[in-house]
Amino acid sequence: MTQQIRLPSAAVLLVVAAATLTGCTGVIPAVSTPAPLDGMASTPTAAPTTSGPSSHRLPSCDALAAAVTAANPEVLAGLSYDRTTSDSNTAAEAYDQRVCVYTTTDRATQLGITIAVIPFQQPELDNYATLPNAVDDPRLVAHDAVLQTFSAGDGDDGHLDSPLYLIDTEYSITIQGLSAGGDTSTTLTALTVPVATDMAFVTRDLIG
Repeated sequence: MTQQIRLPSAAVLLVVAAATLTGCTGVIPAVSTPAPLDGMASTPTAAPTTSGPSSHRLPSCDALAAAVTAANPEVLAGLSYDRTTSDSNTAAEAYDQRVCVYTTTDRATQLGITIAVIPFQQPELDNYATLPNAVDDPRLVAHDAVLQTFSAGDGDDGHLDSPLYLIDTEYSITIQGLSAGGDTSTTLTALTVPVATDMAFVTRDLIG
């Protein structure tokens, strides 16, 4: 069965953050995890640009692919931009967003980059930075940002297995791999936490 990257909505990101802040280790809300094709919303007819009038200029998926490949040539090897999958994962929300999903020909392996104009308050970011799933990186200070994996300890085996989030007071960036077999360690071998972190910062630098 073909699976797809699930774009977290603003509400989901806040729920996840709130649950993490309180130390909750319960079941992750189903809406925040990848879902089968038949569980996705209908595909929008418009390309994922911005929703409504806005001064935000989000980079194109081609620009993202070029920048990510320049930084880490192996991470998108064998993958190409899939507009249909990207469109189907663009949330019908009132915030600006760009969803770029790069897939194998059969779409069984997917790597998604999502930019959402979902700002966080600085006190929230300060709290998130102290949590067990926070990832330290010297580049965070440039944007007063927080970097988190969805699961604490993700990357201990050298591979990113859950979504990685880079959030600040202006944007939320998500990097997520997905495999139809459920194990991206063999289908996206180059997707380590350091590589995903590079992808997130490359994306953030393109926004400016």
